[in-house]
Amino acid sequence: MKTETPSRIKILLSLTGGGFFWEARSLAGTLGEGYELHYVTTPDAPVTAGANLLKGEVHTISRVTTMSDNTSWKIARNVLASFRDAFRLVRDISPDAVVCVGSSIAVPLCLAAKLQGRKAVFVESITRVSKPSLTGKILSTLRLCDRFYVQWPEAEKLYRGAVYRGTVL
Repeated sequence: MKTETPSRIKILLSLTGGGFFWEARSLAGTLGEGYELHYVTTPDAPVTAGANLLKGEVHTISRVTTMSDNTSWKIARNVLASFRDAFRLVRDISPDAVVCVGSSIAVPLCLAAKLQGRKAVFVESITRVSKPSLTGKILSTLRLCDRFYVQWPEAEKLYRGAVYRGTVL
Protein backbone atom coordinates (compact mmCIF):
# COMPACT_ATOMS: atom_id res chain seq x y z
CA MET A 1 0.00 0.00 0.00
CA LYS A 2 1.43 3.34 -1.09
CA THR A 3 1.17 6.22 1.34
CA GLU A 4 1.30 9.74 0.06
CA THR A 5 3.28 12.33 1.91
CA PRO A 6 1.21 15.43 2.54
CA SER A 7 2.25 18.38 0.42
CA ARG A 8 3.86 21.27 2.19
CA ILE A 9 2.21 24.68 2.29
CA LYS A 10 4.07 27.08 0.04
CA ILE A 11 4.61 30.54 1.55
CA LEU A 12 6.07 33.62 -0.13
CA LEU A 13 7.38 35.83 2.69
CA SER A 14 8.61 39.42 2.31
CA LEU A 15 12.14 39.88 3.57
CA THR A 16 13.20 43.50 3.36
CA GLY A 17 15.75 45.46 5.34
CA GLY A 18 15.93 46.84 8.84
CA GLY A 19 13.45 45.86 11.52
CA PHE A 20 11.14 44.29 8.95
CA PHE A 21 13.86 41.74 8.21
CA TRP A 22 14.15 40.69 11.85
CA GLU A 23 10.38 40.46 12.27
CA ALA A 24 10.04 38.34 9.10
CA ARG A 25 12.97 36.17 10.12
CA SER A 26 11.42 35.59 13.53
CA LEU A 27 8.09 34.73 11.93
CA ALA A 28 9.76 32.28 9.51
CA GLY A 29 11.48 30.61 12.45
CA THR A 30 8.13 29.77 14.05
CA LEU A 31 6.94 27.82 11.02
CA GLY A 32 7.47 24.08 11.13
CA GLU A 33 8.56 21.54 8.55
CA GLY A 34 5.15 21.62 6.87
CA TYR A 35 6.06 24.80 4.98
CA GLU A 36 8.04 25.46 1.83
CA LEU A 37 9.37 28.99 2.18
CA HIS A 38 10.23 31.41 -0.59
CA TYR A 39 11.43 34.90 0.26
CA VAL A 40 11.00 38.13 -1.67
CA THR A 41 13.14 41.20 -1.21
CA THR A 42 14.30 44.24 -3.16
CA PRO A 43 17.69 44.54 -4.85
CA ASP A 44 18.90 47.21 -2.44
CA ALA A 45 17.74 45.58 0.82
CA PRO A 46 20.71 44.58 3.00
CA VAL A 47 19.43 41.09 3.79
CA THR A 48 21.80 38.76 1.97
CA ALA A 49 23.85 37.76 5.02
CA GLY A 50 20.78 37.15 7.16
CA ALA A 51 18.90 35.42 4.34
CA ASN A 52 21.59 32.75 4.25
CA LEU A 53 20.48 31.73 7.75
CA LEU A 54 17.03 30.80 6.42
CA LYS A 55 15.98 27.77 4.43
CA GLY A 56 14.32 28.75 1.19
CA GLU A 57 14.85 30.48 -2.10
CA VAL A 58 15.29 34.28 -2.20
CA HIS A 59 13.67 36.25 -5.05
CA THR A 60 13.77 39.99 -5.81
CA ILE A 61 11.23 42.49 -7.08
CA SER A 62 11.63 46.17 -7.85
CA ARG A 63 11.34 48.57 -4.95
CA VAL A 64 8.11 50.58 -4.68
CA THR A 65 9.75 53.80 -3.48
CA THR A 66 13.16 55.11 -2.61
CA MET A 67 14.40 58.19 -0.81
CA SER A 68 15.75 59.55 -4.11
CA ASP A 69 12.34 59.43 -5.80
CA ASN A 70 11.76 63.14 -6.10
CA THR A 71 9.78 63.28 -9.34
CA SER A 72 6.37 61.91 -10.21
CA TRP A 73 7.89 60.11 -13.19
CA LYS A 74 10.39 58.18 -11.03
CA ILE A 75 7.73 57.27 -8.49
CA ALA A 76 5.30 56.05 -11.18
CA ARG A 77 8.05 54.05 -12.93
CA ASN A 78 9.07 52.34 -9.67
CA VAL A 79 5.50 51.54 -8.65
CA LEU A 80 4.68 50.04 -12.05
CA ALA A 81 7.89 47.98 -12.08
CA SER A 82 7.16 46.68 -8.58
CA PHE A 83 3.60 45.65 -9.51
CA ARG A 84 4.85 43.94 -12.69
CA ASP A 85 7.51 42.01 -10.78
CA ALA A 86 5.09 41.04 -7.99
CA PHE A 87 2.54 39.65 -10.46
CA ARG A 88 5.20 37.61 -12.24
CA LEU A 89 6.68 36.27 -9.01
CA VAL A 90 3.34 35.20 -7.55
CA ARG A 91 2.43 33.59 -10.88
CA ASP A 92 5.74 31.72 -11.16
CA ILE A 93 5.94 30.51 -7.54
CA SER A 94 2.21 29.90 -7.15
CA PRO A 95 2.27 30.13 -3.33
CA ASP A 96 -0.60 29.08 -1.12
CA ALA A 97 -0.16 32.39 0.71
CA VAL A 98 1.81 35.62 0.49
CA VAL A 99 2.88 36.90 3.91
CA CYS A 100 4.25 40.43 4.22
CA VAL A 101 5.76 42.11 7.25
CA GLY A 102 5.52 45.88 7.35
CA SER A 103 7.23 47.06 4.17
CA SER A 104 5.82 48.87 1.15
CA ILE A 105 6.30 45.88 -1.17
CA ALA A 106 3.30 44.41 0.64
CA VAL A 107 0.94 46.47 -1.53
CA PRO A 108 1.94 44.99 -4.91
CA LEU A 109 2.47 41.52 -3.41
CA CYS A 110 -0.94 41.41 -1.69
CA LEU A 111 -2.69 42.76 -4.78
CA ALA A 112 -0.97 40.17 -6.97
CA ALA A 113 -1.92 37.42 -4.52
CA LYS A 114 -5.58 38.45 -4.37
CA LEU A 115 -5.94 38.80 -8.15
CA GLN A 116 -4.40 35.35 -8.63
CA GLY A 117 -6.61 33.65 -6.05
CA ARG A 118 -3.95 33.32 -3.33
CA LYS A 119 -4.23 34.16 0.34
CA ALA A 120 -2.65 37.45 1.43
CA VAL A 121 -1.53 38.09 5.01
CA PHE A 122 -0.06 41.31 6.35
CA VAL A 123 1.72 41.70 9.69
CA GLU A 124 2.07 45.35 10.67
CA SER A 125 5.40 46.38 12.13
CA ILE A 126 5.83 46.13 15.88
CA THR A 127 6.73 49.85 15.83
CA ARG A 128 3.15 50.78 14.88
CA VAL A 129 1.27 51.29 18.11
CA SER A 130 -0.70 54.52 17.83
CA LYS A 131 -0.17 55.81 14.28
CA PRO A 132 -0.98 53.75 11.17
CA SER A 133 1.54 53.20 8.38
CA LEU A 134 0.74 54.22 4.81
CA THR A 135 1.15 50.60 3.71
CA GLY A 136 -1.25 49.43 6.40
CA LYS A 137 -3.80 52.12 5.52
CA ILE A 138 -3.71 51.16 1.82
CA LEU A 139 -4.03 47.43 2.51
CA SER A 140 -6.87 47.76 5.02
CA THR A 141 -8.81 50.40 3.07
CA LEU A 142 -8.65 48.40 -0.18
CA ARG A 143 -9.16 45.12 1.73
CA LEU A 144 -6.22 43.47 0.02
CA CYS A 145 -5.52 41.02 2.87
CA ASP A 146 -7.30 37.92 4.05
CA ARG A 147 -5.67 38.49 7.44
CA PHE A 148 -4.29 41.72 8.85
CA TYR A 149 -2.33 41.35 12.07
CA VAL A 150 -1.10 44.06 14.42
CA GLN A 151 1.39 43.47 17.21
CA TRP A 152 -0.20 45.66 19.88
CA PRO A 153 -3.78 45.40 21.24
CA GLU A 154 -4.18 49.19 20.91
CA ALA A 155 -3.32 49.02 17.21
CA GLU A 156 -6.44 46.99 16.35
CA LYS A 157 -8.44 50.22 16.16
CA LEU A 158 -6.04 51.76 13.61
CA TYR A 159 -7.09 49.51 10.73
CA ARG A 160 -10.29 47.97 9.43
CA GLY A 161 -10.29 44.23 10.16
CA ALA A 162 -7.05 44.22 12.14
CA VAL A 163 -6.49 41.41 14.63
CA TYR A 164 -4.05 41.21 17.55
CA ARG A 165 -2.61 37.75 18.29
CA GLY A 166 0.66 38.71 19.92
CA THR A 167 4.07 39.70 18.59
CA VAL A 168 6.35 37.93 16.17
CA LEU A 169 9.54 38.92 17.96
